Amino acid sequence: MIDIHSHIIHGVDDGPSNITESLRMIKEAERLGIGTVVASPHYQESVFSLDRVDENFQELLYKAQDYDVTINLWYEVFANPNSPALMRNRKKLSLNRTGTILFEFPFNAQPQKCVELVWKFRMQKITPIIAHVERNRAFINKIEYFVAFIKAGCLIQVDAASIVGVYGPKIKEFSKKLVQMKFVDMVASNAHSAMDYANWYSEAYKNVSNWVGKEDAGLLFHTNAKNILEGINNDDPVHRNILRWERMV
Repeated sequence: MIDIHSHIIHGVDDGPSNITESLRMIKEAERLGIGTVVASPHYQESVFSLDRVDENFQELLYKAQDYDVTINLWYEVFANPNSPALMRNRKKLSLNRTGTILFEFPFNAQPQKCVELVWKFRMQKITPIIAHVERNRAFINKIEYFVAFIKAGCLIQVDAASIVGVYGPKIKEFSKKLVQMKFVDMVASNAHSAMDYANWYSEAYKNVSNWVGKEDAGLLFHTNAKNILEGINNDDPVHRNILRWERMV
């Protein structure tokens, strides 16, 4: 499996505070069968910066050599298309310098504002992957808002914790609905500690397998993330599923 969103680098955000905790996360990921972990520390101008990330990432790579886990570096970027720092650092912030950037939106963001932001990113030749948007109440209350959001040109990443009910039954049911409608591109841990892996990840995989079968679970937990890491631009099945859904309603 490939975990495309994890706060595994120590001392840079609200993830592990020291290298020992980071290595415990790697050990737990390996135990669960995760072969690649994408470290995605928070980046928000004036709150979280790029300082220390490279240094601590290199320390983690060195000390995690005994584990059979590949570690990549990415970022979880607060969505602000007008940020000069975002455009200045866009290559560094994108995954493998592909122009694909993982964004987080405020959980209370208005749907129309989200759509406008996605359009702006696309115009700047950025492919946005949106993290844990299933926790936005406006989208939960009206699926049409969510559909318009995807049609604007973003990819969707859902958190394992949402799938197992950590944030409540409504978010779990909405996550299930999105997975069953095939509106999700990938599931990730968004882990901040080893216990996040232990408590959520395997159960999330079991839930998704029960909801849509192991083949589709494989797409969400491995194949789609692998394609993004390798810069493969496949015909987007999520958009095809949206068109099919629109014909039905």
